[in-house]
Amino acid sequence: MTRYFILMFILIVTVVPCQARDFMVEFVEENYMENQEDYAKTPMIYHSFQVRSHAGLKMLVLTGGHPEYRTWLRQYVAQDKGFIVKVPDNENDLFIASKIYETDVRNVHPFNPTTWSMEGSRIFDTKDLSDTQAWIIAGPGHILVLDQNDKRSELIDTVVKRMGYIGMISGDPEVALGVFRNQPEKFKMIIVNYDMPGMGSEAFVDKLLNIDHKIPILVETGYNNEKLKRQYLSKFSGAGTVTVTPVVLDRLQQNIKNLIKSEKETAAQPVNG
Repeated sequence: MTRYFILMFILIVTVVPCQARDFMVEFVEENYMENQEDYAKTPMIYHSFQVRSHAGLKMLVLTGGHPEYRTWLRQYVAQDKGFIVKVPDNENDLFIASKIYETDVRNVHPFNPTTWSMEGSRIFDTKDLSDTQAWIIAGPGHILVLDQNDKRSELIDTVVKRMGYIGMISGDPEVALGVFRNQPEKFKMIIVNYDMPGMGSEAFVDKLLNIDHKIPILVETGYNNEKLKRQYLSKFSGAGTVTVTPVVLDRLQQNIKNLIKSEKETAAQPVNG
């Protein structure tokens, strides 16, 4: 009987998938060093990437062997600065809080890790976004979150994940716009915080609607910011897909349900002609 329970425990452990979250990062610098010791068949390798993420600058220490993948990855980042780090759910807080994060080299990859061609793969090239070709994001159930606040974006991501969607979080509107421009059909909706660097959230929403005027967008204006709220309501009153809220986390799950349901109903309406 004891052996039976042990066997069942092993089977349960082996079939439960390890959940992981994809963090978008931008390559800054590489450190690579090989040390061939006497009589060693393979060299000792120290390999790290310095990257920018929505949680700040980080050093990724890339462990494991896999020389072919590592060689290809080095070639990839030499021409394409944007990629993904796959982080297990139980290490999300560690990744966000750490300045140095150790991970297997195979956890660093483009949006589609099965694609080994580098042709036209400039995800984060903001100089010519119209010519950018993204790596394929698998599945249509993504929600794009533009927010610089780590704690708030983590809470949003928790709600999004609990509802069965995949959160793609960015703190840079140019980066987020580049990802959306490449594959708008992959996203169910977009959540935007008003406090954005660079182009700003208002221009960001304008550009999103130019790409897809039907995409549901939830814009947070912040506490006690009635002037900004009225400004957004006035500007986007003609865009039926833009919803303005002072606090994005207030009734977030219900708002996501309502907005995605509304988007489905709009798509199902027959075209008069």
